Amino acid sequence: MHKVTKLMLGLGVALAFGACTDTESTTDLNPVGPPMLRQVRLNNKTINDDGSSSNKTVFAFGSHELAEPDELKSNQVTSAVAVTNKLRLVIDELLVGNNLEEVACRSAVDDDAFARVPIGATPDDIARCSVADDVLPSSCSGPTAVCICQNAAGCISSTGAAIAEGAPVGVLDINQDGGTDDTRFINNAVSLICGDITVPTNLDASYWQPSGDQNRPAVGGFEALGPAVVLVPDGPLPTNLDCHVAFSTEVTDKQGIQVCAPPDGDIKQDCSPGNMDAFTFRTEVLSLKVVSFGNNAMGVPRTAPIILQATVPLKDTVANAGSITLVPSAGAAPTFTVAFDPAMSQVVQIVPDAGTPLLANTQYTLTVTANVTDTYDQPPPAPLVTTFTTGAN
Repeated sequence: MHKVTKLMLGLGVALAFGACTDTESTTDLNPVGPPMLRQVRLNNKTINDDGSSSNKTVFAFGSHELAEPDELKSNQVTSAVAVTNKLRLVIDELLVGNNLEEVACRSAVDDDAFARVPIGATPDDIARCSVADDVLPSSCSGPTAVCICQNAAGCISSTGAAIAEGAPVGVLDINQDGGTDDTRFINNAVSLICGDITVPTNLDASYWQPSGDQNRPAVGGFEALGPAVVLVPDGPLPTNLDCHVAFSTEVTDKQGIQVCAPPDGDIKQDCSPGNMDAFTFRTEVLSLKVVSFGNNAMGVPRTAPIILQATVPLKDTVANAGSITLVPSAGAAPTFTVAFDPAMSQVVQIVPDAGTPLLANTQYTLTVTANVTDTYDQPPPAPLVTTFTTGAN
């Protein structure tokens, strides 16, 4: 749960760091010029010498003097993990948090129960809009008031009372500490785009962290570098696509300048406000394998399900006719069903028909075609072809 105080903290600390200093340090913020993307941390898949894979969080953009060589992958990530990944976008100065996060209100103020904090608002404005319903109209007003009804038809309070457009709904403050009980990332404030697909953002898990610098603390390590936007996708990433991030034009520093990405995160180089072209990465490919036996296996049971495992969730069209074929070296092709449960969307079962099991002591070729795709319709780079021989039973 993120408290609203950090929305104002970002602006207040930015003002403090605006003064000139006589010395430079790698841990200093850099308020001069446009706000720059300094580093990006994300989870990358590596294929090991034995053919197995392992995941490692790396610098997909920028660098750090304390990083190990295998962690430095600036613009070299070609297999970003597609499932349960997140991006930590480290910025060289503070951004205005009001355009990155919004606060929880007591009930819906527009199409949901979250509202933006007006520029210029302070924690005192949050507190005066957190008071009890009976004093709320007299306490929560003016241009910096928060959680104001935006619907022309009015809003409904948490107790069912009608609230007119322009009147306060009230900040959600169940614990009565004068601050909102929750914040949420603003939709499209920062977007992850892969190919021509805008990946949905998990607005509850994503957040703006105005604290931190280039020190690597014992607790948190590189995941404590900041200031940072932590961008969490709402589900898997599309596979085998080039991706980039885009900041809304509203997301700026205190001087109103948009974020940009300098070459390899080198903040001593220039970049044009709003231009993020210097940072890209590619996601891993969709891969499938048979997990119930190995390629060229012998003595495979004739009636047991053949289980496939995918690296990412699959689209339910995996069960369509022709997506999977099973061809014997001799004799008639078997009948089978494809069992696919969307709740276990990385597992596929090929179930031979109980009345006509696979032929005994016969070689079969199993082919999973490119019609089997991830949930974004992205296919594997090549069909999966596995050969096996059945047993006598």
